[in-house]
Amino acid sequence: MSDIRQRREVRRRFLEFLYRASEEEASEYRDGYEVAEELEIPRQDAERIVRYLEDHGFVTKSGGMGMVVRITAQGIDHVERTISGEDDA
Repeated sequence: MSDIRQRREVRRRFLEFLYRASEEEASEYRDGYEVAEELEIPRQDAERIVRYLEDHGFVTKSGGMGMVVRITAQGIDHVERTISGEDDA
């Protein structure tokens, strides 16, 4: 698998994790570093992933310190389109 495909897959897994968490848990906010740890993603990669997802409007960060994130409505729509096969991203 190419590096590009691996990065894309890791970003997809991260966003889908936030999607599931937003549907299953009481709080829609998650610590991005904890998400990365659960997905076995290095912290530095997690920071890049969150920047990418934030740049695309799929997540938003809360607060000035740390990396507390939540999935946005646009992120939810993206995951649902991807899962249903409507989107090739």
